[in-house]
Amino acid sequence: MAVVIDKKVLIDEACSTALEFTKLYYDCLDKKRNRLCKLYMETAVLIWNGNSVSGNMQIQSFLEKLPACDHQIVSLDAQPIHEEAIKGQPTVMVVVAGIVRFEKKPAQPFCQNFLITAQDTTWKVVSDCLRFQQVLS
Repeated sequence: MAVVIDKKVLIDEACSTALEFTKLYYDCLDKKRNRLCKLYMETAVLIWNGNSVSGNMQIQSFLEKLPACDHQIVSLDAQPIHEEAIKGQPTVMVVVAGIVRFEKKPAQPFCQNFLITAQDTTWKVVSDCLRFQQVLS
C-alpha cells in the first residue's frame, strides 16, 4: 500500500525549510562569503544577472569578488518539487525578492530563485538565478 503524504504538510515543510535556508544564505553572502561553497552542491549552477558560473568553488570565487553588500528580504515563497520529478529526493523551489545595497551604490531591487535539495541533513543549492529588477516607465 502506498503512503499518502498530505500536501499541506509538504508545503509547510517547504516553507519552513525555505525560511531557514534563506536566513542562512543571505547571512553568509553579507557577512561570511568564505562559507558560501558549503551551501552549493559541487555541480551547482549560478546565473547571476546574466553571468553563468558552474561548480561550488567557482560560485564562491565569483560571489567573493562582489563588493560588500547588505540584503533586505521583502518576500519569500517556497514550493515542494513533486518527488516523481526528482526521484524521491526532497527538493524545494525557493523564490526570494528584496533589496540589496552594494558598497557605495544605490539600493537595487532583486529577485532570486533557488532550487535546493537535501543531502543527508543539509540543504544544498542545485541551481541559483538572480536578476536585478528594473522599474518600467
